[in-house]
Amino acid sequence: MAPVSSEIVARGRIEPWSRVLAIHGAADGSVIRELKVAQGEVVEQGQILAVLDGYEMRRADLLVAERNLRLAELQRTQISAGAKGSEKIAQRHVVAAKEAQLTRLRLEWERRNSLVSQGFASKQSLEALRAELDQVQSEVEQAKHTLLSLSETRGIDDEVAAARVTLAKASLERAQADVEHTLIRAPIAGSILSIQARTGEAIGQDGLLRMAALDRIGVVAEVDEGEVARLKLGMGATIEAPILKGPVVAKVSRIAQEVFRQKRPASDVLIGRDAKVVEVDLAPEQPLPSILGAEVLVHIRLDGSDKR
Repeated sequence: MAPVSSEIVARGRIEPWSRVLAIHGAADGSVIRELKVAQGEVVEQGQILAVLDGYEMRRADLLVAERNLRLAELQRTQISAGAKGSEKIAQRHVVAAKEAQLTRLRLEWERRNSLVSQGFASKQSLEALRAELDQVQSEVEQAKHTLLSLSETRGIDDEVAAARVTLAKASLERAQADVEHTLIRAPIAGSILSIQARTGEAIGQDGLLRMAALDRIGVVAEVDEGEVARLKLGMGATIEAPILKGPVVAKVSRIAQEVFRQKRPASDVLIGRDAKVVEVDLAPEQPLPSILGAEVLVHIRLDGSDKR
């Protein structure tokens, strides 16, 4: 029987503990209005990396939402003075106008529905008209409730006004979310490693940029799945590479619980291309160069020794 080796030799790569993050933003295909960072720049968590197309429109919607909230708040304050006769007359006209609009839309919906059944109009146009009809129906109900509130007690008036304020606040929150949707922010504090799309370009499958936190850098060893059962946390290891001045001592700090196929070319220290491997994190005892992805050779000692 062949003697069991006292060490595992594997290929690895230099990686930050946070891993390299590919930043995409809201969705692939978004056009960049303004790129606000450069390669190599250090950014804080939450810092804006890029502004997407549509930002100005969303900002305008936000301003409208802010003004609507202010108006709703003023109306609630004003409601304490009670309704004037002229206000009731005006609101009746509003109800009549909304009902007339609803009647027109219902007739149009019936006509459009007939055209769809005959194949002369698309279902999409009918659905759009249905949405508009539902919206106007809601506006009619709201106008009627408003008219009713003008004749109710002040307690009801205040309740309606409070509901309007609540609705305006919700609209403001939605507008704020829409603005945020056009901003790409850094999920962590770190460095910009590379940029895949610039101002005026659309974000593709590669994303906007790649970034990582470089304050803690280690090695990810790609260990054959058949050897993983022999590993334990805290085992000593040695890291070697041409980019290092000499061997670097490390310890096993994490053993992944997932197997994947190794896609890099075959080498004399791993079974080869498409081998099934498990990632094992190694914590070095001295700083490693910030050359992410650089290939290294790892010797993990299985005898529990910590030889240098």
